Amino acid sequence: EQVGRVLDELDRLGLRDSTAIVFTTDHGYHLGEHGFWQKGNLHEEVVRVPLIVSAPGITPGRTSSFVELVDLYPTCTELLGLPTPNGLHGKSLVPLLRDPKARIRETALSIHNRAGGGLRSAEWHYMKYGEQGEELYDMVKDPHQYTNVVSDPKYAAVLEQASTQFKVRMAAAR
Repeated sequence: EQVGRVLDELDRLGLRDSTAIVFTTDHGYHLGEHGFWQKGNLHEEVVRVPLIVSAPGITPGRTSSFVELVDLYPTCTELLGLPTPNGLHGKSLVPLLRDPKARIRETALSIHNRAGGGLRSAEWHYMKYGEQGEELYDMVKDPHQYTNVVSDPKYAAVLEQASTQFKVRMAAAR
């Protein structure tokens, strides 16, 4: 609601065609879900954040595409017409802003310095808690992440794929 008020004021002042707004917040918080309290894990309630972008020439839309917060810097440089430095981990979201059905990423990486990290795809969510173990959730059948299938032999191939992709992404992020 507050972002809408800011946009309305930009319209009133005639500044909407020359102003870009990026709104996001801190990551989520557990209030007892899954028996957790606060932010010390990698479940959906913790790793997801809101992201709203309003920019000149961009038609409002909604997407379910995966993005990462590291994508904000190259997005802003492109929106501003500035050169984007080489070697960034992020990818510009401008193609996604222009077409909400576009895909920038097939997975999203989350890193928690104390808890470990996770990799989320449309079908699964893999979490690695350092030496404390790992979790795998079938996000199609179990979107609220109640059943850890990491030990289920039916998911062995998915676990191998997820673990490998996670290791590659973590190595690239360092």
